[in-house]
Amino acid sequence: METLASRFDAQECLKALALIESDLDRLASASTEAQFHAPPRTGGWSIGHCIEHLTLTGEAFTAKWDTAIKQGISLNGDRANTLYPWWQRKLLGIVEPPYRMKSKTGRSFEPSSPLPKEKTIRQFRSMHQEFMRAIDRSRSLDTQRTKMQSPFVTWIWYPLGFSFDLALAHERRHLWQAWQVYRHLLSGIRVSGANREHGTGT
Repeated sequence: METLASRFDAQECLKALALIESDLDRLASASTEAQFHAPPRTGGWSIGHCIEHLTLTGEAFTAKWDTAIKQGISLNGDRANTLYPWWQRKLLGIVEPPYRMKSKTGRSFEPSSPLPKEKTIRQFRSMHQEFMRAIDRSRSLDTQRTKMQSPFVTWIWYPLGFSFDLALAHERRHLWQAWQVYRHLLSGIRVSGANREHGTGT
C-alpha cells in the first residue's frame, strides 16, 4: 500500500499519477488482449472493466474539479500546508489497497463497453491529462478552503486538495483489483478484491 497522504502536495500528486500510469503500462504489457477482457472465473470485472471504471470516475472528477477551480478561492499569501483531519486520513486508508470494505458502484460508473485494450488505455491516459491539468490549475488556489462536490454523492463536498488524493487512492484501489484479476487468471485461485465493487462509495 502507498504511504497515506497526510496533506495536499501538488508535486507528490503528479508523481503519483506517473506511477499509476507506469503500473498500468506493466499490466497492459503483461496481459494479452484476451486476458484483458476475461472476467475472473468467480465472476466480476475484467481488467478492462476496472480501467474503464477508472476512466468514467476520473471524467466525473475532472468535471467537478473544473467547476471548483473556476469558482476557487485564491491564495492569500503562502499556501497553508494544512494536515488533513483524522476522518479524511481514515477515508484515504479505507480506499487504498489492499482493502476490506466494498460497496456497489453507481450505475453511471459501471463499465459497459468492452473496447480494445489499446483504446481503453488511451482513453484512460486522456483522462489523466485532464487530471494533471486540474492539479496544475489549482496551484494558485487555497486548496483547503476551495471545495468540490463529490461525483458520487451530491451532498458531500471535499476540500479541493483532498479530492485529488482521494481520486488517486481510488485509482490505486482499482488498479490493484485489476492486477488481482490478472493473477487470478494465471493461477485459477480465487483472489480477494476481484468482485464487482466501487472504490469509495463517497
